[in-house]
Amino acid sequence: MTTKTMGTENKPMIKPVQKQSMVDQVEKNLRIYFKEHGFKPGDTLPTEMDLAENMGVSRNVIREALSRFRMLGLISSNKRKGIQLKKFNLFSALERVLDPAVLDADTLHELFELRIMLEIGMANALFRNVTPEDIATLRDIISTYETSGEGTKIDYEISFHSYLYKISHNETLYGFQKYLKIVFDYVLEAEAKIDKNEIPAKKVNHTELVECLENGTLSEFQGLMHDHFSTYFEMDFFKRLMEE
Repeated sequence: MTTKTMGTENKPMIKPVQKQSMVDQVEKNLRIYFKEHGFKPGDTLPTEMDLAENMGVSRNVIREALSRFRMLGLISSNKRKGIQLKKFNLFSALERVLDPAVLDADTLHELFELRIMLEIGMANALFRNVTPEDIATLRDIISTYETSGEGTKIDYEISFHSYLYKISHNETLYGFQKYLKIVFDYVLEAEAKIDKNEIPAKKVNHTELVECLENGTLSEFQGLMHDHFSTYFEMDFFKRLMEE
């Protein structure tokens, strides 16, 4: 049995350990500090000067570390209130650091699958929070598009499904609706590559979803929402895209 060595004539087999930058260490320490001291959204943090003195680093290092939190929407600051912790929203944070225009096909495909899973799974929240006013708004969205033809089909789809996310009263879930346009654009582009004769007609339309949300049961709505997306299941839409 021979043992491989890392001679100077060969490339190293193990990458050298990378030292954390000062900003990385400060960011990590701040995260621990927020957690251990029970900071909550709306709480005011120590000033940059106080943080710098307590951590033994320059204000520039503190400022750069805090800019990372600000980029993710974790903190906000103004002259009157100082630096405050904000409620974290996953999809809003993603929007700040991720440009939808440069998403690759695999990521778009996964976002489309995620959208279907979210919309079938959020039925519980919809039935818990929906009001007669919400039903009226959904019907108005449908009526406006079908009678006046205003806007594109994508605009209509986004308006309808975005409002469903809003009814859920889940801020993290509602944050995902910002990605709906890029997902719809992706789906339409993918559908254009498929023979129209191979695309089954939708089994369930928006009006049927609203009627069930108003008068049906939770399980019935989940079934209808699944059938609303059945077109993509029946023609192996996901498999086709993965094979391209």
